[in-house]
Amino acid sequence: MEYTPDLTAVTVDLLIDGNTVATGGGREVLGHPATAVAWLANTLAAYGAALDAEHVILPGAMATAPLIGGGQKAEARFGPLGSVSVSFV
Repeated sequence: MEYTPDLTAVTVDLLIDGNTVATGGGREVLGHPATAVAWLANTLAAYGAALDAEHVILPGAMATAPLIGGGQKAEARFGPLGSVSVSFV
């Protein structure tokens, strides 16, 4: 059985150099991330365009975006969905 998360319940913790600097959740994205994607699809349709299967869609931010500089590492932890990190040089 495949795991399908409730995107409104997914939370994010944003860490800079291991320190939590912001938190948020799926509800921060127009109430539900799919609402933002639906808005995009409907807006494109009004102009005769459409989303393609290979498009990467970023529906919106779940938390604020802090300033970060060289030599720092940022990590976003999305609960059961996992985490992603990047180091700046």
